[in-house]
Amino acid sequence: MIYIDLPADLNLEDDQGRNVARLADAVTPDAVTPGAVLVAGAACAWSWAVVESVDSGFVYFRQISAQDAARRGSLVKSLPQSA
Repeated sequence: MIYIDLPADLNLEDDQGRNVARLADAVTPDAVTPGAVLVAGAACAWSWAVVESVDSGFVYFRQISAQDAARRGSLVKSLPQSA
């Protein structure tokens, strides 16, 4: 089972081709900062993502490969207490 950090519709993009999600939907909003690597999407369709910016309650991110995510840090995290 994959743990989703940022629930998002991966088909929703802005004019720059970045995905957009609501910051309030994040499991741990404080962890959603520019440069952070998260799992975004839904259990049936998810992706590694890197946060580009957070503005006015919205998160703008780009989907990245597992290889790129691994280069940025460990892909294994402990589950937050809310899980």
